[in-house]
Amino acid sequence: MRIRLFSGLLSLLIVAGCGSQAVQPTITPPPTLTTAAQVEVIATASLAPSEPTAEPATPTLDDPNALVDTSMLTGRIYFIDPLGFAINSITPTGGDLQTVYKEQGSVPLSRLGVDPSLQYLSVFKGDFLHIYTTDFQELLSLPSSFEPIWSPRGDGKFALLKLTDMGEAFIDVYDLNSATPASMVVSTVGYRAAWLSDGLGLVVHNGNQIGTANLDDGAFSPMLELTEDENGTWAVDDLLSYADQIYFHGGQVNLLGASGNGMQWWALVDGAPQAVTDIGGNGILRLQFNPDREQIAYIDNFHISACLGAQVLSVQTPDFSAPARNPNLTPILADNGQAIHGAAWNPTGDWLTFAKGDYRCDQTGPIYATPQVLVWNPATQAIQAFEYGSYPVWVP
Repeated sequence: MRIRLFSGLLSLLIVAGCGSQAVQPTITPPPTLTTAAQVEVIATASLAPSEPTAEPATPTLDDPNALVDTSMLTGRIYFIDPLGFAINSITPTGGDLQTVYKEQGSVPLSRLGVDPSLQYLSVFKGDFLHIYTTDFQELLSLPSSFEPIWSPRGDGKFALLKLTDMGEAFIDVYDLNSATPASMVVSTVGYRAAWLSDGLGLVVHNGNQIGTANLDDGAFSPMLELTEDENGTWAVDDLLSYADQIYFHGGQVNLLGASGNGMQWWALVDGAPQAVTDIGGNGILRLQFNPDREQIAYIDNFHISACLGAQVLSVQTPDFSAPARNPNLTPILADNGQAIHGAAWNPTGDWLTFAKGDYRCDQTGPIYATPQVLVWNPATQAIQAFEYGSYPVWVP
């Protein structure tokens, strides 16, 4: 079987690495950014809503627990309740907690997401993907464990990876505004996909090639051959189209290290891959543009040990011309892990909401703390923690 899905490859790498280096794993540390202009604010466990004041509190290093002023932020933040059977809602100040959806079945909710137009919500119930409007009118239900890849045009189209019983991988495209939204618009062979910047086609990882697929017939046009050499085959886990440039996140398996860390961003330059970032972790999650498509946010995975991993939220320009910015959180140590349970931009694209949960390991395996919802401004490093829950999204 020729399919080389990244998740399966990564699992093999981690198992191999843990068997040989469980005591002293070699890892690449998560990226950090510390500048004199940034202000560090330590997140607190819970806040009561506060009234706007004429002179909002300004966090300083002398007063690290000062409240961050979020009074001018609009919209609401939806997130999955810690028990997993409800979706709650709060204001960006952390007040007015409400339950906006209750699951009536026996399968808990997971991986809440929102499309770039902030019109549609996605959520998983077991092995089914459900699509709702933001007032929870169900539009579509599909058997899938893969997250929708939304069109940047805000037109209700999304791409979805599909694996057949025979192990074949396809990228299907659906249109919520069609007469039959459950019927795919087009399908093309592929293992990873992203939308072209204009939303009129897809960039697809297809075996050892990266190319484009149109929305008329799914025809694939190769742009780059990922050549296998002494450094092994290529693992690709995400793609990105910005302006007229195509990027992918990946690396060759023999260079990833025993722990699997060692992937980075590459650009397609004259038919060849050119590295545009330093070597990092072992995969990314939830890559998304802000509404103006001036910044991207994604979750970087780093393998620490047989039991532990560290996930780091990163924000940077989509041409990778500047270092990544990361929220100032508790330092990640060798004996504790950090999980980021979803991240999403606010409607104006200058703040993010995300959920963070730490965990540790003992003889029985990982022990997880309940994740907590936070809001963060990447430009100022202002950060504030609110209610407990996971996978927050920001809606108007």
